[in-house]
Amino acid sequence: MSGSALFSRWRLWVLSLLLAAALLAGLAGCTLLGRSTPDPWAVYRPVLAENTRYVLDTRRDWTQYFIDFNIDTTAHTIQGHQVTQVSNPSAELWYDVYFRLFPNLPQLGGDITVANVTVNGQTTPYTYAADRSALRVNLREPLPPGGSVRIEFDFEATYPTPDTGYVLFGDKDGIVNLPVAYPMLAVFDETAPVSQTMPSWTLDTPAPFGDLAFTQAALYQVTATVPSSYTMIATGMPLGRVDNPNGTSTWRWVGGPNREWMMTMGPDFQVRSTLAYSTTVNSHFLPGDEAAGEKALTYAAAALRVYQDLFGRYPYTHMDIVASPLEYRGMEYPGLDLLGIDLYRQRQQDLEFLIAHEVAHQWWYNLVGSDPVRTPWLDEGLAEYSTYLYQEAVHGKAAADALLHTRWQIPVDYARRNGLDAPLNQPTTAFAPGAYETMVYAKAALFFHAVRQTVGDDAFFRILRAYVARYRFAEANPDDFITLAEQMSGKSLRDVYQEWVLSATPTGR
Repeated sequence: MSGSALFSRWRLWVLSLLLAAALLAGLAGCTLLGRSTPDPWAVYRPVLAENTRYVLDTRRDWTQYFIDFNIDTTAHTIQGHQVTQVSNPSAELWYDVYFRLFPNLPQLGGDITVANVTVNGQTTPYTYAADRSALRVNLREPLPPGGSVRIEFDFEATYPTPDTGYVLFGDKDGIVNLPVAYPMLAVFDETAPVSQTMPSWTLDTPAPFGDLAFTQAALYQVTATVPSSYTMIATGMPLGRVDNPNGTSTWRWVGGPNREWMMTMGPDFQVRSTLAYSTTVNSHFLPGDEAAGEKALTYAAAALRVYQDLFGRYPYTHMDIVASPLEYRGMEYPGLDLLGIDLYRQRQQDLEFLIAHEVAHQWWYNLVGSDPVRTPWLDEGLAEYSTYLYQEAVHGKAAADALLHTRWQIPVDYARRNGLDAPLNQPTTAFAPGAYETMVYAKAALFFHAVRQTVGDDAFFRILRAYVARYRFAEANPDDFITLAEQMSGKSLRDVYQEWVLSATPTGR
């Protein structure tokens, strides 16, 4: 199917969704003298919990992705067509727009190429950048602040079938994980110096360990065509599937605002569901893991309730927990968390902790964004310390203190005694692989505990709620957090920040 035909199909589908949303809502806008103002975000509102739908109205410049995926599970290829409506929220003129091509990173082992690039319907030059981990699209005419442009292209990707146990991107034993499987708009950094050779876009090459993608919240409308034997689970709200005569099925979703789009699929998933307040929580697991799948559902619903009480409302109507070939680890995506299959089998004792950590990332990564490559400790430390708050709420303070001592204090003390301590406020690439988790997770968690002890419980939880409210679907940096914490508590935290974040214990102490 041609790109123009795909986009025409999208427009028809979007129009039908808008009509349905308008009928459900009664009036999608304000009525004056018999006329109604169309709601530009009507199609996205059902994705959000009713009392969080207002966040769509806080901006008129949301990036919007319209993506069609056609996935061949035999050839391990993806044929895609993408339309991205991009607005310039900065105060700078944009001469180019950059997209990240993460499958081209060596640690993912895939490949992605782009063709037939147009800007507002006109063919435009493009080049690869940052060792093919980015795409530079020439805009022909500068995009002024507040301006908007439609960038359209085809893309083709391949994904691997690794023999390793941990497969975040690719096919492992029939489960296919496809994060970052499309060109993702890079983040424009207004603070960076303007230069022809160093563009003001974040194009950092991430370390082989740690998270890959620094992204901004956007709105998504997605279709994916796959063999009918597969069940697909994805970010956002499913709108259904259509079975095609050729043995494939086409699935549709709408989502947003969220930091990225994630799809996972397999032929054997079973599902159990429950409510956590007004959110439907789904636990997807493999045959034979029913008991662990039920436990995962219980833990996820409990974490969602605890964190909503402490941090503020979870924004979506759905959340999915999915068993995945990640060994005993987990990985967060908007409204969807992957948990390693080993946690359902050999290491069930760790399942509750990992779920509590990954669910916390729905606040510390998706709601409040930060740069996971340049300052990885900020969201990981908050997600890690949130597990202390979960333990405290569900199992009591003694259980929380035991977690703090064994998981964080002992490793950090060991690192300090053996010259392995390091400042937190540095990029992923600055950490030795063996010290990364001790510093970015354990030491960072202890920093947030120190903040709590300094300001007291009442102020600490007011700080966290204010942090979410101020940076909801925006991006924060460490200075933003510490400034807000000082404002909310009325106390200086610079000594705590210096000790835990900016300093390392000298060797031999």
